[in-house]
Amino acid sequence: MIRSDALRRRERRQALLTVVFTIISVLYLMPVFLVLINSLKANAFVNTETFKLPTAESFVGLKNYVKGMTFGNFAFYKVVFYSFFITITSTALILVCTSMAAWYISRVGSLVSKIVYYLCVFSMVVPFQMVMYTLAQVWRCLCSRALSRACPWRSRRPPPSTAAARWAPSSGWCCPC
Repeated sequence: MIRSDALRRRERRQALLTVVFTIISVLYLMPVFLVLINSLKANAFVNTETFKLPTAESFVGLKNYVKGMTFGNFAFYKVVFYSFFITITSTALILVCTSMAAWYISRVGSLVSKIVYYLCVFSMVVPFQMVMYTLAQVWRCLCSRALSRACPWRSRRPPPSTAAARWAPSSGWCCPC
């Protein structure tokens, strides 16, 4: 008896979750449905009756699609072919090259391959924002050293009331320029 009550509660909860996620998915897909429905209407009716289903007066069928493919002096099929060719070729090349690189990095025990391997693992484990912030700080420091040999930040600290004082390092090894 107790087991069947727990089973019923679990089934009700699963049914409720199914209903909730069905509603959420319908809300997410509604813009796609609106675009498809409005693509079958004449332009004047798209602007005035956006959320209505096509009527006999507003329905144009597939004429909008045909007009889009044959508009002007545009070789639509040629462009589609080029897009498919570029996509398939680049995907195949990326798969081949990255597979070979992954095999080399994982099988060869050189120092360079270990460094690249751990950099790849590090990039998957550490959040991107953390790495980018650190790289930006190091880059700013390196650029400021390269551009300005006589940096005023190295010799003295700015007055504490200025905004630059908040960014000036206490150790003095890098300037915040």
